[in-house]
Amino acid sequence: MPEILVQAPSGEPINLADAKLHLRVTDDGQDAIIRSMLAGARQAAEQKTRQQLLHARYQYIIDRFPVPGAAPAACGVVSIPPSAIVLPRAPVVDVVKVEYLDMAGELQTLDASVYTVQNAMLPGIITPRFGEIWPVARPESGAVRVTYNAGYASPVSVVAASSGTFRISGPVSYPVGAVVQFYNSGGALPAGLQAQTNYLIGSAMASVYTLTDLEGVPVVFTDNGSGSNFIGVVPEGLRNWILIRLGSLYENREEVAFLTRGGIKELPFIDGLLDPYRISLP
Repeated sequence: MPEILVQAPSGEPINLADAKLHLRVTDDGQDAIIRSMLAGARQAAEQKTRQQLLHARYQYIIDRFPVPGAAPAACGVVSIPPSAIVLPRAPVVDVVKVEYLDMAGELQTLDASVYTVQNAMLPGIITPRFGEIWPVARPESGAVRVTYNAGYASPVSVVAASSGTFRISGPVSYPVGAVVQFYNSGGALPAGLQAQTNYLIGSAMASVYTLTDLEGVPVVFTDNGSGSNFIGVVPEGLRNWILIRLGSLYENREEVAFLTRGGIKELPFIDGLLDPYRISLP
């Protein structure tokens, strides 16, 4: 079924500096082509795994709500109920809205109290709550539309280091008290933040936030950091695969490669880096 990218990610999960370090490139003359290849490598990783790396908003369009009564679909050790809407992008952060055309052709927004979102699963699913059923949608193409956010991380920038305020670029918002982590690519996190460390959202106003540690002590910064900083963490296996694919794109820019020893041999372990992140849709 079709899906529409409503709000694209802001930037790339790997900074240009890290990409150039991996490629052993020290000049700036090829920055534009490296950026283009980096985007292509990231897109390949997302296509192969159905994982969304940086937060984005999608609209998933289907013809009708799932019909109950069929056998559940298997997803690992968890069975997906036959009434579930299986969202094609993962990991699912939240569902913005579920809309449908009623029998009169009017677009209705389904009350969130009617359904529940299971985003701990890959892929994430939406099912009616206990005692609820999906409404009857108009029997025509694209009658049901689900708008949702998916991804691992969003870029952040420091607003004021002395007050510890920072801005998030992306469609995902964080409530006060949410547990978050940060990572950096191509530089260093703002002094006062550490990677692989849990923090709490201390305050949230629009897209500007503050942090506390787990004891409730406010976190402030002594600089703005460098490179690209992110809230949330894109798994290293995915980032490493992107860099390896980038290296292949950078070194082999022609349709064919002529090797001194003849032939081309794939390195099977490389795509194996993506195996833990592949999602099979039912």
